[in-house]
Amino acid sequence: IMEAGRDEGIRPFGVEAQRLLRLEKGHIIVGQDTDGETIPAEAGMTWAVSRKKPFFVGERAIEIQMRRPLTRKLAGFALPNPSDPVPQEGHLVISGGGIAGRVTSAAFSPVLNKVVGLAYVAPLDAEPGRPIGIRIGATRLIEGQVVALPHYDPGNVRQEM
Repeated sequence: IMEAGRDEGIRPFGVEAQRLLRLEKGHIIVGQDTDGETIPAEAGMTWAVSRKKPFFVGERAIEIQMRRPLTRKLAGFALPNPSDPVPQEGHLVISGGGIAGRVTSAAFSPVLNKVVGLAYVAPLDAEPGRPIGIRIGATRLIEGQVVALPHYDPGNVRQEM
């Protein structure tokens, strides 16, 4: 494969690079960025629920859930200081002195030179520009900011090349 792609500039990459690329583009991993109780509206995935079908399995449950106010929302976040530690999956999001959510994915992005991630936050805290507190370990609280997704190439310019 490498020989066949030499003229095209093929380069090897691994699973960790693929996971970082998907995170930079704001793509979720089902089971990591979602859990058994996640509804499409919380994860910003209502576009994936077809309203054109006359019926689908789970339709009634989703209709009931969509009428309820959201209690959490998946949001992108960034830590502005490149030396900040990378939050781990499950680290707590703190707002107003209480637990408001949890980190689902985070990594240092060399191309952006900062830590980027996804976390569940209170719906009011999901707007880009809002501060986000993440508890690292038992006592350390680091501050980041909610950002619009995707983290990288929002206009898909690279894809069009």
